[in-house]
Amino acid sequence: MKIGLFAKKFNVSIDTIRYYTNLGFLIPVKKDAYYDYDQTCEDDMTFITQLKSLHFTLNEIGGILKIKRVTLLSDMEDLENFVQLLDTKKEELRREIANRYEAIANIDAIIDTVHQKKGEETETGISISFLPLLRCPVCSGSLQLKNARIHGESIMDADVTCSCGFQAEIAGGILYAPNLDNSIQNRAYFYEPKTLGEVSTELIELMTKSGLFIYQRLKSYPLANKVILEPSIDTFVLLPKFLHLLQDDAMYIFCGSKREMVEKLKGKLTFINPKLKVLYIVNTSLHLPIANQSVDYIIDSLSFNDYSLFNPIFPLAKLNRHCKEDTTIIGIYTYYKSGAKSLQKMRELYPDAYPLNSEKAFIETHIKPCQFDLVETVPIGDTSQPGIYIEHHIGDERLFVEGYIAKKQRDS
Repeated sequence: MKIGLFAKKFNVSIDTIRYYTNLGFLIPVKKDAYYDYDQTCEDDMTFITQLKSLHFTLNEIGGILKIKRVTLLSDMEDLENFVQLLDTKKEELRREIANRYEAIANIDAIIDTVHQKKGEETETGISISFLPLLRCPVCSGSLQLKNARIHGESIMDADVTCSCGFQAEIAGGILYAPNLDNSIQNRAYFYEPKTLGEVSTELIELMTKSGLFIYQRLKSYPLANKVILEPSIDTFVLLPKFLHLLQDDAMYIFCGSKREMVEKLKGKLTFINPKLKVLYIVNTSLHLPIANQSVDYIIDSLSFNDYSLFNPIFPLAKLNRHCKEDTTIIGIYTYYKSGAKSLQKMRELYPDAYPLNSEKAFIETHIKPCQFDLVETVPIGDTSQPGIYIEHHIGDERLFVEGYIAKKQRDS
């Protein structure tokens, strides 16, 4: 019987038959240019199929076939040895079944814990400790909250107004502030399944290392009662993974342009630590309704790269009014080497991008006019396969990720 008919008879692929032949499980007779799988092969294949159905491994099957071919399993002693092998396999399967039942029980316990956690979900919103910091982004005047719903220490809903005519709202514990110009942001957002699918494992690893860099630097500073701002969180948001390790008497502000992203982030932070003092803002233009000179630390999780990709302005120019005299920026940025084809393609796809975006000098050049000095840079790593999310990336060119620290210039 030719290999095709033989494979069809046992409902397996031709490749499987070839593999078994190479292993020596099947010993066909060679006739001219093809192998003939005779009755002996059929008997062996029937035996192999039976052993596989009993969950014997290929190594075990090979050992049993060797014994069968030598002894033919033709007397009681041979058969008793075979029975011992079957008993051993039976005990192994029983242990495996017990282990699987134990795993199922553990899975059920985890599911119950998650459901219990969900049932105990804490309703959180904007910490009332942020009330003194809320200011109109138009006239810097105080904001009034009307029709407010307070839950514990959190503001859940409210109409937000200013005497100058500015209006915003708090809904579900998130502050929705209107855009005051034509700024645009990335249409994708990080927690979107499609976006995650377009980011490579290598880039995720680099972002994890970047988050660790930011966490390690941030924890070295005094954080009690300090205000920490992470703007433009749609592309990447780095702090949440490490927030449970930071002291919770700091005040965190997260701003994104996508309602879905901010909502998901709020849910994750509530799960991690519902006691955190957090102000969640949905806004694209970075005209934030917070007081001037109120921010101690800015976390740049590719925020500056991303905002400057879609808008002809460096975002720190907008955020600068919120910075104190000693504000520190802890961030990361990406760049290609000079002359990279990816840079040329980026300019073609984003003709309005701010100068030097994705170039080595991007941060150092643009923070100086905002009265910041670059005081430290740390290589994080690089990748030639960031994924199709970085749509301007070409071939095997390397995309570099670098951490940096910048500090506000002291007036002399």
